[in-house]
Parts: sequence; C-alpha cells; structure tokens
Amino acid sequence: MNGQRWTDYLYERHPLARLHAWARELAYFRFCRAYGGHANDGDQLLVGLRVDTQDDLVRTMSALGVPVTWLGPGNPRPVPGVAYTAAEFARFPVAMPRFPGIGQPGHVEIAGQRAHVWSHGDRLDISVADTVDPYSVTEAAVASAKAIEALLAPIAGQVVDPPQDDRNCVCPRYYPDLWPRSARVAQR
Repeated sequence: MNGQRWTDYLYERHPLARLHAWARELAYFRFCRAYGGHANDGDQLLVGLRVDTQDDLVRTMSALGVPVTWLGPGNPRPVPGVAYTAAEFARFPVAMPRFPGIGQPGHVEIAGQRAHVWSHGDRLDISVADTVDPYSVTEAAVASAKAIEALLAPIAGQVVDPPQDDRNCVCPRYYPDLWPRSARVAQR
C-alpha cells in the first residue's frame, strides 16, 4: 500500500490534527497503526524500554510496579500432544525468550491503568489501547498513557524510539512534521 491509499489508511480513524495533538501530549508513547489484514492486530500506543540484563529487567519492572513472576522447574508446562482448552492453556506461564526464568507479564495495571507488557529479547514493550475496544486508541487510552509516562520519566534513558521501526509507527523518524523542531533535533 503506497501513496494516497496509505495516507487514507493511516488517517482513517484519526485525522492528522489528532495525531499531531497526541504527538505533542505524549513524551514516550507513540501511536502505532495496525498492520491490518490477517494480522489480527489493532491500533495501539506503544513504548519500548531497553533492558540489557536480567537485573535491568527486574529494576524496570519494579519502577513500573509490575510484579516479576519467577519461573522454576516446578512450574506447570504444557505437555506436547495433549489437548487443552483455551482456559487451561492460559494458565501456563509464558517464559521471556531472553530471561526464561521470568514469566511474561501480559495484561497488567501500571499507575492504575490497564496496559500490556511483553518482553522481546533486549526490550520490554508497553502497549495501551482502549479498554472497551482493545483494537482502538481513544482519548481515554491517551490519558492512560500519560499516567504511565509519569513512571517512565525517571527511566527515560531506556526508551527506544521508535518502538516499532516502520511507517505504521507515528514517530519523529517517519513523521517529523508532527513534532516541534526542538523535539526532532533531540531525537537524532
């Protein structure tokens, strides 16, 4: 998808003026447009935090008030070849790829706001979407992201920008005109 078709898709739910306003309001979170099609994803506000070591990860999760779930050999694991209902399978903890002794947080509350936290190797992603329609970003989701950003300020040096490195991520790299000039210089 290119040209006008892409532009129409990007601004289909949120006009340029709204994305511009969100860019000024949010310091760390970025609006990421769904890939759509068969991806079964939704729009989200996303921030990525670099975590180089397990200690970094634990400190970061602690700063956010996200509990660490330690996984040991006694934790239940799915048995290959055994059929489980969705509810049964959901009870199995998912280990982080880089830190297999720690379980993925998943849906949690941060600063009293619903968020999804997931580890991808050397980073921890926090995504926020509407609580009623998890495929959409609304003003309520932006307010939630702002509340979480208060906890991100002390660890701002860990922020990875852009959190999703492609044109679906509305960030200074791909949409520099949405940010004040001073913010664009700081991003380089």
